[in-house]
Amino acid sequence: MILQGLKVVDISSVLAGPLTGTFLAEQGAKVIKVENKTTGGDVTRQWKQAGEDPQDSHSAYYFSANFGKEVHFLDLTLPSDMDWLMSELQETDVVISNFQKKTAEKLGLTPGNITRDFPRIVFAQLNAFEWDDPRPGYDLIMQAEAGWISMTGTDTEHLAKLPVALMDILASHQMREGILLSLLQRASSGRGAIVHVSLFQSAVAALANQATNYLMNGMIPGPLGTLHPNIMPYGDLFCTKEGIRFLLAVGSDHQFLKLCAILGVDTKSVELYSLNRDRVSHRQEVSLMLQLSIELLLYNELEQRFSEANIPYCRINHLGQVFEHPLAARMILSRVESGRTAKSVSTIAFEIV
Repeated sequence: MILQGLKVVDISSVLAGPLTGTFLAEQGAKVIKVENKTTGGDVTRQWKQAGEDPQDSHSAYYFSANFGKEVHFLDLTLPSDMDWLMSELQETDVVISNFQKKTAEKLGLTPGNITRDFPRIVFAQLNAFEWDDPRPGYDLIMQAEAGWISMTGTDTEHLAKLPVALMDILASHQMREGILLSLLQRASSGRGAIVHVSLFQSAVAALANQATNYLMNGMIPGPLGTLHPNIMPYGDLFCTKEGIRFLLAVGSDHQFLKLCAILGVDTKSVELYSLNRDRVSHRQEVSLMLQLSIELLLYNELEQRFSEANIPYCRINHLGQVFEHPLAARMILSRVESGRTAKSVSTIAFEIV
């Protein structure tokens, strides 16, 4: 375990901060999670689906971000509980927090205070926008504020949010990277650091090609559903003879020519749309052309042709099908909590060999 011997105090709640703590725990760190005993602990304990036991002190959501931690319920307004926390910080390497500035100042748990008193600590602080901005952070708000919702759904009347709190997950990755880089720096300098992470900036940092499409070409994308703004057919949905729906992910002109060949598309049509820029400009015409050939074939026929020609495609799996895949099954974490078997997905999707 790479981080064995590292001690982490996680005073964060909800998703981004706790996921960061879970990542460190999975790598061998000792992670102490502090929860507010006056409010019943992390708010996600109460975020239950209709079928969950209302008397259970945990929810499935809570388990998604709190694996392998030693949990302590404290009231940090009580001197005895604060003394306990300060004692733990004596030998702590990393602190994870998403306290708003006013709350941190009230408790004396600002990044500046902690790194002054414990100069070897790496303090990772998450905020919605900036440390001095008092606005709270919610994933939904960030999806809207950072432009993501404007690009989802199928049209401007039918927008959609992403089905997981992806902005929190992106911010968690930023926190992990900042922590690891700070620990690397500490190895030579002997001093810790403050890592400020913004939910909003994490969301903006992940806009990737959508950002450069705007910054370089002034393009403001609208909702595209599963479609790709720069490539076609990539994310385009088609239906086979027996009604099975699938997506194509054709990323090059060469792949498109192979696709047309195995579907038997006439040569004249292929010549019209052989270049990606022409396919993007005439998306509906190309989609109809391909669908007319695809709807004559059964899915198993297409599977064989696509596999032989190395054409990227996929059916749309539900989660039951996802976790039947051996790679996904290997990522399931299990543990017993309060007599209940809790399961979650590993935060780690890499191997170091």
